[in-house]
Amino acid sequence: MVIDTYTSKWKKVPVAVRQFILRALAILISWKILYLVFLLPTRVLDRPLSHSVANGTSWLLNKYTNSTAYYAKSEIGTVITDNGPVVSPLEDVYFNQRNVISIEDPCNALELFVLYAGFIVCMPASLWRKIIFITGGILLIHITNVIRCAVVAYTIIYNPKYADFAHHYVFTFIVYALIIALWLIFSKKLKIAHAETEQ
Repeated sequence: MVIDTYTSKWKKVPVAVRQFILRALAILISWKILYLVFLLPTRVLDRPLSHSVANGTSWLLNKYTNSTAYYAKSEIGTVITDNGPVVSPLEDVYFNQRNVISIEDPCNALELFVLYAGFIVCMPASLWRKIIFITGGILLIHITNVIRCAVVAYTIIYNPKYADFAHHYVFTFIVYALIIALWLIFSKKLKIAHAETEQ
């Protein structure tokens, strides 16, 4: 009876919406399996991406603070997790021999890339439009993340009392606002047919 009720409600959902939901679930499940089984243990994507964020952060700080004292360094460090301290590879940014900020893999924006691209893949649009928006959007998100890390590092040095708020709230809002804005721009000109629901 319960299954029949949910099946009946599901059939009332427009076909286009159902297709979007099913595609999104398929992408989410496939990504999680791929990441946990292969990508996470090997760090085949995380390693170069975290390294790129750290190098970009130090370059940006040196360029716009008229300094040469910032540099990135790959290290093994201890990360505090919900399950206690864990030894983990880190991409650290130093200023005058002081470790200012550590770029952990969860901070390299890989999950945001997948979230952003997954939405676009699920939408009904031409292949070229999807490729252009995915490529350009991921690049823009990456640049925004580098700027975020640079500003957080600068704040840690010169205004440390604001660093935690900036890291956890201000820039989180900015990055997600950017992703939503890109989605809206992508969706704005789409001609989505209001398909009839299945009887």
